[in-house]
Amino acid sequence: MSELPMSIYKAAARYKPIETNGLTLYPVLVREYEHFLMARPALEVMHQSLPVAMMRMPLLSALYQIDYEAVLNGKPHTGLFSRALLALALALRLGEGQETDKRVNAFQVAVDREKPAKLMCLRFTDAAGKKHEISPAAYANLRQIIAAQNGVKLESDMANPDLVQAEKDIASASELKLNANIEDWISAVSALTGTTEEEIDEWPILKFQRRSDSYQRILSYIVCGVGECSGASWKGGNPVPHPFFAKRKDGSGVLSALGGSADGKQPAPPPAATAIREFTQNLSP
Repeated sequence: MSELPMSIYKAAARYKPIETNGLTLYPVLVREYEHFLMARPALEVMHQSLPVAMMRMPLLSALYQIDYEAVLNGKPHTGLFSRALLALALALRLGEGQETDKRVNAFQVAVDREKPAKLMCLRFTDAAGKKHEISPAAYANLRQIIAAQNGVKLESDMANPDLVQAEKDIASASELKLNANIEDWISAVSALTGTTEEEIDEWPILKFQRRSDSYQRILSYIVCGVGECSGASWKGGNPVPHPFFAKRKDGSGVLSALGGSADGKQPAPPPAATAIREFTQNLSP
């Protein structure tokens, strides 16, 4: 997975549309959050978690072939290929307001005549009537941009899928059993920001997530500060030591993270920029 240009990350951080390969990708809005949750697993899937035979082909081709062969053999399919198409439809704003299946079917799936399990490209027509094609190779770049625009963290190609899943399982096991739903979440952010729910519906998902995270961090900072004043302590120190910045996993402080330190020494250069964090039937040759 190649690194995106810094200009892409900056545009994503300001919720701007991003043009690439003749396409315009838009950040998904809060009003389409439920659709985005359906599409998200296709963005997050790790290429190296797929069967070995699929790891040498582009990710979109692999997802297509896996689901195609499952359907052909009468077995349950993963649905990841259709979810990938839904992610594209959301980012391209195809079929806004329509049901999920209609948005997915905005794409025509072109396959090899001799080998129908081989995906050649996706074809679609935009709102202006212009025809486009997306190759499996091009999808790899689009996936990264869509992830950056919508706060999805993509794992490195070098990451171990088993370890990543184990971390997710541990995190899930430690989570409180909450009756979580998007409407209550929107209402909470509305109350904290003084913004109406209707206005928040038109926010990009990334903006909504970042505002929500900021308020949660500020509130947690206050709670932890009060706790410290009352004698509370935590293994590894205060989990929320600053109202604006999240604590780094290595435990280093804010000054270090911003390029300086309390003793005036210069830290090592920061790493390269990283990302901000059901099966269609209209096959055609």
